[in-house]
Amino acid sequence: MAYEVVVPIPVRLVWGVLHDPARLAECVPGLSNDEPPRTGGDGVLLTGRLRLRAGGTTVTYRGTASVAEADDLPLAVVVTADGVEARGEAPVKAVLTIRLDDEGTDTKLVFDGSLTAQGRTADLPAEQLAAAWHRLAERFASALTEELAPVRDQEVPDVVPVRPATTSTPRVSAPEPRPRAVVVVPAAEPEPARDRGVLRRLGPPAAMLVGALLTGRALRSRRRRKRAEKKDS
Repeated sequence: MAYEVVVPIPVRLVWGVLHDPARLAECVPGLSNDEPPRTGGDGVLLTGRLRLRAGGTTVTYRGTASVAEADDLPLAVVVTADGVEARGEAPVKAVLTIRLDDEGTDTKLVFDGSLTAQGRTADLPAEQLAAAWHRLAERFASALTEELAPVRDQEVPDVVPVRPATTSTPRVSAPEPRPRAVVVVPAAEPEPARDRGVLRRLGPPAAMLVGALLTGRALRSRRRRKRAEKKDS
């Protein structure tokens, strides 16, 4: 399910954070870094643990997430996350596109992607997965607004150039238009510089979509068949 959040921050400031490993990690809710955020081959690389709460269930994943520019969309990045449950080793993979729409002094963030998972996440109801996904997107947008509020009205150089879409082979295709829910994040009041010696516990957008639901149904059907075979034997 596509989801939109509007933040009261100019698009070039938001775009810059998506290319800054340390600042991006600070904006991802539920993430504990096992290694310092860094720049990888194509973009930002985050390694750590992410706590996901859906309904009454909390699952911790450990793994990596890479953030690279999308070749077929201007002002968009693709987040690819691979991990396993911290308990049980059940795998999970998410592919998320975050597109930025320039709205003058505001930026609209459009989230869209898919997730496949085994273990407890695969057994979660659809409405709980959707609520968890929306909550992650909103918390990310709120943290982004807080991070950039002190410089929102300042003139800053374009450290990261905004490049147009290319005609080369895309790493990810543009998502199909879907119904979207829109949330507006209020502007945060500028605050004194925070002590950055200790990173907040944050976590990637790691995201919950139709792929998880389909995978969950398949896994549950497989488990029921195995239990039935055991009873027959």
